[in-house]
Parts: sequence; structure tokens; C-alpha cells
Amino acid sequence: MRNLTTTLVLLLFALTAGAAAPDTVAPDPIETVRTATAGLLTKLDEVRPLYDSDKEQFYSEVRASLAPFIDFDGFARGVMAKYYRTATEAQRQEFLARFQDELIRTYASALVEFDNQRVDVLPLAQPPERGRASANIEIHGANGAVYPVTYTLALVDGSWKLRNIIVEGINIGLQFRSQFANYMQRYRGDIDAVIANWNVEA
Repeated sequence: MRNLTTTLVLLLFALTAGAAAPDTVAPDPIETVRTATAGLLTKLDEVRPLYDSDKEQFYSEVRASLAPFIDFDGFARGVMAKYYRTATEAQRQEFLARFQDELIRTYASALVEFDNQRVDVLPLAQPPERGRASANIEIHGANGAVYPVTYTLALVDGSWKLRNIIVEGINIGLQFRSQFANYMQRYRGDIDAVIANWNVEA
């Protein structure tokens, strides 16, 4: 099994799960995904040279493209799990900021590895229900391998946003949750230490 960082790289184009209006007027989430994916591919062509000349600007451009389509608050809350309830508001916000920064930088640094692989967005398995939608895509690697991805979208403030990802049977949200719990043990329940040392582990 490839390491987690490489696995996450394959999800870059599943993350652009596009904004949409509420269910009553929203377009098909799948069509939204297709449109957003095409937009990110175009953006990648534009900003790739910045990786060598200005990494911080490259990170900034990738953040601008991805951030609107990810429910970082819900994602980070799920990662902290039961520890979210005992954390102070300041600790919650600090972890959210660090989690977002680490995730974006991990993805951004790996973007340069993407070289025109094909992304197939499959038909929606079932219609959205109660502000949730689950969809599948297939990422075709340069080596001919096909990587199946399932992601969960949630309607947040009237927009479809990514809440969790499963790739080749690996639940990324649960992986991060387990990592946070392990850090809590390692740092003997010191949430500040967990936050200070958090990183997206391979």
C-alpha cells in the first residue's frame, strides 16, 4: 500500500467538489464535480511554474482553488473527535488553522507530480439526501493503474463541500482521527502539544 501522502495526492481532483445552491435548485453534484475538476486542471497548468520560482505563491494559489470546496471546519472537528469537546475554542481554531495549512501544503507540493492522468467522474449512485451526497470517481494513473475514490459531500451554508474521503478502502477521515488520538497518547493528553506537533504523516 502506498504511503498516506501519495494516496492523498491522488485525491487532489476529488477535493474540488464544487459549490452548489440548496437541493431544490442545485445542479447534479456530479456535473458540478466535473466542472470544478476541469477548472482545477486549468489552474494547475497556470501555476505549476511557481513551484520552482515562488513556492509560497504556489501554495497560495492552490489554497485559493481548493479551500472553497472543503469543509475544513467539519473535517478538523471529525479528526479531533471526542477531544473537540474538551478543547478550548482557541485550541479548536489553532488546530483548524494548522490542519488546513498542513493539508494544503501536502497537496500543493504533490501537485507537480500530476501529469495529465485521466479522471473519470462516475454517475451518482443515489440522489442527495438530507444535505449529504456520496459519489465515486476513478483516477487513472500514468502507470495504467486505476484508483477508486469515494467522497462524502455536505451542504454547508448552501454549498456542496467535501467532508470525508475513502480511497481504495482507506477512510482518510478515520486515519486522521486515529493519528490525533495517537498523538494525544504520545503527548499525555496535552492538546497544545498535539497541535504544535501535528503534521500529515506518511
